[in-house]
Amino acid sequence: MGKYKFDDPKEAFAEAEKRIQKALETGSPHLNLRRLGLTEVPESLAKLVQLQWLGLDRNRLAQLPEWLGQLSWLQLLRLTENQLTAAPESLGQLIRLRTLHLHRNQLTSVPKWLRQLAQLETLSLSDNQLTVLPKWLCQLTKLRLLLLSGNHLTALPKSLRTLPELEAVYLHGNDALGLPAEVLGPTWEDVIRRNAKAAKASDILDYYFRTRGGKRPLNEAKLILLGRGEVGKTCLVNRLVHDKYVSTSMTKGINITAWPVKLRNDTVRLHVWDFGGQEIQHATHQFFLTERSLYLVMLNGRAGAEDEDAEYWLKFVKTFGAGSPTIVVLNKCKVNPFVVNRRALQEKYPFICAFVETDCKPQRGNGMPQLKREIAAALADMEHVRTAFPADWFAIKDKLAEMKKPFISFKEYRKFCAGLGEKDTEAQERLAGFLNALGIALNYRTDPRLRDETVLNPHWITKGVYQIITNKGLRERQGELRLSDLADILPKRAYPARMHGFLIELMRKFELCFPYHDDPKEHRYLVPELLGKEQPALKDAFAPDECLNFRYEYKLMPEGLLPRFITRTHTMSRPAERWLTGVVLRWEGCRALVKADKDDRQVLVRVHGSPERRRRLLAVIRENFDHIHSEMREFKPQEWVALQKHPEGWMGHAELEVLEKQGEREVRKVVGQEVVPVDVTELLDETDVPGARQRREFGGERERQLKLFISYAHEDEKWRAKLAPNLGLLEREGLVEVWCDLQIAPGDKWDDEIKRKLEEADLYLFLLSTDLLNSDYVQEVELPIARGRHEQGQARLIPVVVRKCSWKGYVGDIQALPAKAKPVKQWRDKDDACFDVEEGLRKTIAELRAMLD
Repeated sequence: MGKYKFDDPKEAFAEAEKRIQKALETGSPHLNLRRLGLTEVPESLAKLVQLQWLGLDRNRLAQLPEWLGQLSWLQLLRLTENQLTAAPESLGQLIRLRTLHLHRNQLTSVPKWLRQLAQLETLSLSDNQLTVLPKWLCQLTKLRLLLLSGNHLTALPKSLRTLPELEAVYLHGNDALGLPAEVLGPTWEDVIRRNAKAAKASDILDYYFRTRGGKRPLNEAKLILLGRGEVGKTCLVNRLVHDKYVSTSMTKGINITAWPVKLRNDTVRLHVWDFGGQEIQHATHQFFLTERSLYLVMLNGRAGAEDEDAEYWLKFVKTFGAGSPTIVVLNKCKVNPFVVNRRALQEKYPFICAFVETDCKPQRGNGMPQLKREIAAALADMEHVRTAFPADWFAIKDKLAEMKKPFISFKEYRKFCAGLGEKDTEAQERLAGFLNALGIALNYRTDPRLRDETVLNPHWITKGVYQIITNKGLRERQGELRLSDLADILPKRAYPARMHGFLIELMRKFELCFPYHDDPKEHRYLVPELLGKEQPALKDAFAPDECLNFRYEYKLMPEGLLPRFITRTHTMSRPAERWLTGVVLRWEGCRALVKADKDDRQVLVRVHGSPERRRRLLAVIRENFDHIHSEMREFKPQEWVALQKHPEGWMGHAELEVLEKQGEREVRKVVGQEVVPVDVTELLDETDVPGARQRREFGGERERQLKLFISYAHEDEKWRAKLAPNLGLLEREGLVEVWCDLQIAPGDKWDDEIKRKLEEADLYLFLLSTDLLNSDYVQEVELPIARGRHEQGQARLIPVVVRKCSWKGYVGDIQALPAKAKPVKQWRDKDDACFDVEEGLRKTIAELRAMLD
């Protein structure tokens, strides 16, 4: 299909009339006229006075009719990607409008009638020709989301800071504002498509107005070296920075070296990050690989794998570094001559700035002068090196960088800021976030498990994690770790006991380990990277002709793929059925074999069980791999599904989807010596849950997911994790967006965030137990807000009894789950209990959606 469904405007108009007539007959509140190729809006549309949602996006409209303002019940209006230079004043009559999309048009000013839309919550004006914003935008007091990317804005009005509900503002692509990407945060596309977390509007606006009051160029940058072990990265750093050749052992974790580089009239402080190259360390790279850094990808020809290594590391840079400028270093070329296809690599990875041949050992002719010139040239082109940084924060930044302590508590950090003049606690929070984004002082302030510590020295983290995952005793126990073990593994002086939990939680955050839930007080964990290589005896448990068969094929398989998957799905597997490259999952009476083959670059999935239940299990498996692949976009594989009754025959999942969209109901496939008929839709239906395949859409976009807030006690993490696959399916179907506060504790420092999520939620899931009901925070904050909004009809409260407790005195008037409010713990089959909760949730979701419609 081209840009428009119809090239002829008359055909587009006729199709629009047909859809309008159908809406008149059915009384539908929705009308989709997107992408038809309309050059004018049919006047018959004025009769649809009941419309609440109208999509006129992606047409060829240069103007809109005045009568459009008569559709007074509209709540959502999409006018994206037309040719509008203005919009009629009558649209100011749409006083019920909550969402207005006007992006990708030719507007040169913000329409004045917008100030009349007092109910507006979402306003998208991205990719227009705006140069200024009016001060009166502050009159849109319910505005929560403001999209302004891709314009030509030169300044922001201070009145934006007074918008009481504004949560996110997108200003990417307005270079004159001088806002660094780290401050702007993810783009709208990344938030929608990859579930990235948007930067807070208050943080962005605070940074902007602080720099207006005084700023200095940051003059700092990161130079990150990537490559396999023994490729010569550390020798290169010594030669670059100190002009010395020093024979070194393999880097353990990460080394960071300061290197002042003269650049024009300035000196740039370059932080050189030398990563360990062993495969087991690749999983820790994700802690620190950032955009807007300069990368050196180092290759040598010793193992004859230079082409594959180049692809592997360049994909790493493209995935985690967003295609930051990269120099490919061909090291030890004189000792082991080798070549790479430079032109082909540069076409595929246009962020490559240069190829440089080096050999660190000789004093002369070692390639260092050329490499230094290329580094300086790349730095000169990197605008963010001169990022404007608030002048009144420079003293704090510099003093923190000079501190010898590897970490301080957040309480100490606040005191430190106050002593240097920054007494505003919110500003201290924002500064912590900026320092983290810029790689100056790491702080995981958005994670309540980690926010209490500010790590000044990233080397401290990687060295600690590396010492844990390479410990001989831990490897002999195949990755079984107790919190108390860290006292023996880590040096006491550098890693005091109070920081052991921080390191474990950081490893959990990056899916390097998971806790055993059989005894929470025991604090036992498993590090899947250290599992044994031996596959258990499975005999004929997964005969292909008795299974639903699926596989992922990778051009390059990322390290640590299966360990991450095992971590994400650990509640569904048993210790004896996990190994380094595979796992057996058990769920709802089905079993699945998930096994990686590095040589064949594939992951094979075989699911055994009843047809209905096994596709649910496959959907859970795919959902978890989708999450991992979304973070490793450049390593995304091809998906294949085996034919029913012919497991030796495979078809590409993407090919099947194209065939279905083109209306092909049946195709013929050669399998061995046979020609097999394939029912396209039936085969696709085998691979996913019905809701995910038949998701209702409007305007090509998903309906808004209902926001589901989970409240549970830390002691019930086991039951939250047990319920996670069921909730994951609801998310996969686009029905809910799940949020949980991870741990209930009095005086939680995340108080404001929790309250905000409570006020936003459509559904509350309370996992009831004595521990939860004994929580002061639940009794004083969460339950009153949830009950109040439930009773006012603004949301639904759903009690889920996970352990026996006296819950009726609190929510006894509300029907609890699972069936007959029998505690999940008391069910003989816990999967049945979770399925019952899922079904109860589906019923409530359907009721809520009917109300919203």
